[in-house]
Amino acid sequence: MALQSDLRTVEPFFDRTVEQLQPVHPRCLCRFEDGAVFAYAERGHEFIRASDRELWAVERDDALVSARSGALLAQRRGRVYFAVDTDEPLYYERAI
Repeated sequence: MALQSDLRTVEPFFDRTVEQLQPVHPRCLCRFEDGAVFAYAERGHEFIRASDRELWAVERDDALVSARSGALLAQRRGRVYFAVDTDEPLYYERAI
């Protein structure tokens, strides 16, 4: 028997605010440019991209590393992640 769902009750994940994500996801990476949640960690150091819920990056030794290619995405200093080439702030971490 197939499970039936009323799709009108489904709330898109990327439309949620940081406050709605915090109880479930204690670590969120927000974009510096607009403060929107870009990725979150469900557990440990694995970050899931909020737009498509795919594994995006892994945090290793104060760096974000691409889960797909292994390329260095950003360096962490404090709660801010900076671009490797330009040192421009890309993301900041919000935690409970």
